[in-house]
Order: sequence, then structure tokens, then C-alpha cells
Amino acid sequence: MRQAFRLLALLLLLAVPCTGQAGEQAFGLTAKQIDLVRLLPPPPAVGSARQREEMALLMTLQQSRTPAQVALAQADAMRSVFRFADAISPAFSAAELPVTAAFFDKVRHAADLLLGPAKKHFDRPRPYASNPALTPCLHRPGNASYPSGHSTFATVISILLANMLPEDADAIYARAEVYRFNRELGGVHYPSDVTAGRIAGTVIAALLFDDPAFTEAYAKARAETRRVLGLPQ
Repeated sequence: MRQAFRLLALLLLLAVPCTGQAGEQAFGLTAKQIDLVRLLPPPPAVGSARQREEMALLMTLQQSRTPAQVALAQADAMRSVFRFADAISPAFSAAELPVTAAFFDKVRHAADLLLGPAKKHFDRPRPYASNPALTPCLHRPGNASYPSGHSTFATVISILLANMLPEDADAIYARAEVYRFNRELGGVHYPSDVTAGRIAGTVIAALLFDDPAFTEAYAKARAETRRVLGLPQ
């Protein structure tokens, strides 16, 4: 599986010329190493038929969401790898895994760094900005809607965790689906934002797996995680 990510990363780097290591870095990567603006389709325009269809879906979700769904969506607003503990083990916690916690904090920063230029370029208004009848049950973010940063984060995290813990891969990927969907249920993202986040997260994971600084940190986090969970190395 990791070889496939490395091949994807190589193809992407051939398609998008590297512009150097200047500027802010995460692991060994900079925001200029991948051009998600070129790789992602533009979001549906405000007023388009597709945007209206997406808005209708969000309104349906708003009318049908239950208190339990709202509570989970609100909890999932936290961008933490430990939101995936319910798919893995109660022992999967920051208190038990300090090296892993620090590693995934850096992964979150890397995802934000690499996604930022695309978010700024597309500058899509949040769905509630286009429809006052849409009332989110989540905090209203102050940045643009496309691609979804939470969905990008969940995708990267799930890919890394599934590689660390292949025994739990199915549950991890299922949890990521719920995490992403909660951005729609919560009224802060269109479905196309979430889809673009899934694509962006996969690309970012591929780049990370091809980065030597990342792979060294990943190996340490993997070893700690598997040791704490009582799994073979």
C-alpha cells in the first residue's frame, strides 16, 4: 500500500514542478511542493444547479439530524487523531502516546500548510453565507469552504493510521467517513467540499510517505502505538 502512495507522490511531483524549500515547512515539505489548485476541480458556483442540489441536501440534514448526531458532530469538530480511538482502542490516547500525539500534531500542520493555497484560491463562501435558513450546529469557521480542512485532515489521518494499524484499517476508514460526513451534517460544508478534502488528503498522504523526514517520525510513532496497544512490531 505504501508503495502505491509513493508512486502517486512521484507522479504528482513530476506533474507539478518543485519550487524549492523556502518558506514554512512541515517535515520536509513546503506549501509550494504541490499545486492543489491544478489538481482539484473548481467548486460549484453559487446559484448553479449543483450548488442548489447540495444546499437542498444540507437543509434535509438540518431538519433530520438527531441530538446524538449533533453531539458527535460537535465532538468531531476537534481535529485530533484521538477522535479515532473509538475505532481502535481506549488505550489509543494522548496520555499513553506522547510521541504519537506530537507526530500527528505535526501531520495536522502539514495538511493545513499544503491545503492553504487552494483554500485561499477557490475562496468559496460557506453554505450558511448563501442561505440564512441554514443554521449550523457547529462553530462557524472564519475561512473559506473549499476544500474542507477537516475532511482533508481525516483522510490523511485515516491513511496513516491504517498503515500503522492494518488490523483496524476497516474500522479506521469507516470512522473517517463519519468524521467527514459530520461537516455536512453540521451545516458548515457542502458535499463537494468534503469530496475535495478527501482527494486533497490522499494526495498529501502520498507526499508525506515520500518524505524522509516524515518517514523517520512515522516509524517512531508507529512503534510507540503498536507497543502501547500490545501489537507485534
